[in-house]
Amino acid sequence: MNYDLILEELGEFGSWQQLIAVLLWLPAMIDGIEILMASVTGLSPNQFRCKFDSCVNDNGAFFPEFDSDFESSSNVLYDFYPNKDGSPDFCKHYQIVPDKDGICDFANPTINTNVTKSCGTDSTFYYDSFDMDDSYITDFDIVCDREIMLPIVNSLFMIGLMAGSFGFGVMSDKFGRKNTLIAAIICSAGGSLLQAFMPEFYSFTLFRMIAGAGAEGCFLIPFSLSIELVGIKERVPFLPWVSYSTLLANFLSVPLAGGEALVSAFGYFIKKWKTLQLVMSGICLSFSLIYFILPESPRWLISNGRYKEARALMEKAAKKNKKVISAHLLEEPGKDVEGGEETEGNKTPEAPKDDGQYGIRDMFHPSVRKISIALFVCWPVITLLYYGISFASEKFHLGGEDPFLGMILVSLIEIPSYLFLIIAQDVAGRKPLFVMCMLLPGISCIVAAFIGEGTFQIILILFAKFCISAAFNLTYVYTNELYPTNIRNTAVGICSTIARFGGIAAPWIGVYLPEQGSLPEWVPLFIFGLTSFIGGSLAMMLPDTIGHQLPDTFEDLEYIKANSKPMWKCVTGKKEDES
Repeated sequence: MNYDLILEELGEFGSWQQLIAVLLWLPAMIDGIEILMASVTGLSPNQFRCKFDSCVNDNGAFFPEFDSDFESSSNVLYDFYPNKDGSPDFCKHYQIVPDKDGICDFANPTINTNVTKSCGTDSTFYYDSFDMDDSYITDFDIVCDREIMLPIVNSLFMIGLMAGSFGFGVMSDKFGRKNTLIAAIICSAGGSLLQAFMPEFYSFTLFRMIAGAGAEGCFLIPFSLSIELVGIKERVPFLPWVSYSTLLANFLSVPLAGGEALVSAFGYFIKKWKTLQLVMSGICLSFSLIYFILPESPRWLISNGRYKEARALMEKAAKKNKKVISAHLLEEPGKDVEGGEETEGNKTPEAPKDDGQYGIRDMFHPSVRKISIALFVCWPVITLLYYGISFASEKFHLGGEDPFLGMILVSLIEIPSYLFLIIAQDVAGRKPLFVMCMLLPGISCIVAAFIGEGTFQIILILFAKFCISAAFNLTYVYTNELYPTNIRNTAVGICSTIARFGGIAAPWIGVYLPEQGSLPEWVPLFIFGLTSFIGGSLAMMLPDTIGHQLPDTFEDLEYIKANSKPMWKCVTGKKEDES
């Protein structure tokens, strides 16, 4: 039983495949929702302070209004200690002198500038109004000396993605795509749901990490399943140079970006962070109902010898596609077509088993050594920029004074990049797109770092996100095509694991650094730009795989390297399966 032969009669993208492709959009959205969930529920208040212990009448109602120039303003209450840049330090204030009864006159206070108090973990904090009614930052007091805990939330989320990439990948190979996908949905939605009930920061971040593990499975499994449904021969009617495999591989990232925008849009209307967490988690959990409609991967059923289930599934698929599949294509291997009995003469030879000769050491085989070195840099660089810009949309003021608009923009800008990739990657080739999608955001971020806030800076940052989103999607396809079959999954797994170190660093560079007065504001964007430029330069060492079949051996890879398409030459009608 050969699924590729069955597809020739079933059709690669009939009604059956179309329905499944749409269903797989739902779990892919969960990954996007979880990526930006903590950015919405963790919005920072514009102003806060700790309680003035010397004032018995301090109930937290008072917050001074600051002019743009804090130090020279004449109508400012000088109770906050000034930072080096002239802004108020909300974690340190001068002592307010009360009257004999301990009551302070906040309208015309008496300030003792010789005495300062620093807010600490034992302080009572008050928060001014901001874009949410509350957030986990205000609930858990993640400010002042606890501010360093803020990037830990998303760093642990990245560790969860790393664990989910490995764990759900292994489970899907052993237990099937369908069952593992539902487990991933429940893991992600359940972890997200329980975050709303956690009484303190550490348990909250633990379940954030669990939600991240499930979220990774919610994208990787649909990615594999959607590719396994189709072949590589049929082309998209209105894009005759694009295969359905290429279409689905890139299009699945569209609902991921939609999920990012969705949680930002809901945050615009739901101002209680726990309520938002519960609503979005409930939506994600409802996606598990696809279990009753979604079929198992036919390729997985066949490869695991579950031929009766595969045959029944193909018969249903043929009925849905209004096709008829020849009976001999649905026969089990080793069965006589007429009598259904296995004989010595018609036994199908067993495929040779993997001898285990490939392992991690072969990632540095002379044929792939330069490739591995380049990808070990490119993967974390792409992840750093992708998540760094997403997490820092509020800090970079991409939506002006509206943080929700900034998060929606930084999410939706991904969609045209994926559509562009569908059209371009089978024409321009992998290498030029991959290189330019790292060099261009590198240049954009470096320029944006020095021009200061404004419309042009916003355009440059969004353009960088557009490019790096395309690189993020392309890197999965490209890496699969650069390694021989017996090491391919190992290579993708190792690269994906290394990539998470870029993701772990993203909230520290993109969110934590901009809030520290000790470093210039241009530093985060400059780091993004410099690393991206280095990654793009190293990508020049990679061969272009377009026009070549997937390599099975290192000899095949050497042939690809020797006959790689020139960097700037476009493909003119040559299809991949002709080489």
